[in-house]
Amino acid sequence: MIGKKLTNSEPISLAEAKELIEVRKKEGELSYEQNLTLEYTKKFSKLSADDARALVNELLQIEKLTRVQAIELIDLFPKNLDELRLIFTKEHFVMSDEDLQKILGVLDKYRK
Repeated sequence: MIGKKLTNSEPISLAEAKELIEVRKKEGELSYEQNLTLEYTKKFSKLSADDARALVNELLQIEKLTRVQAIELIDLFPKNLDELRLIFTKEHFVMSDEDLQKILGVLDKYRK
């Protein structure tokens, strides 16, 4: 068998991925794909890994949000209600305006 067997899968934010790859880089040379991923995460991650983890925990306090959705919100970091609504258009439920405002409020606390 070529490669490694996947034993666990959990969604992580771009900031957490960046942190993991930087740790891996200290251990040795990165592969081409890992270097590309590191450059991508440096360019597009908007928070530190610690802030991303804290933000996930805060977002999960909002009813109806799953971990996958919270990670998606952190990576996309919507700025207004219209952008936020676009993220939830594929869901089988409708987020209330109150919940959307809560989400924006939590995101705004971490916005730089």
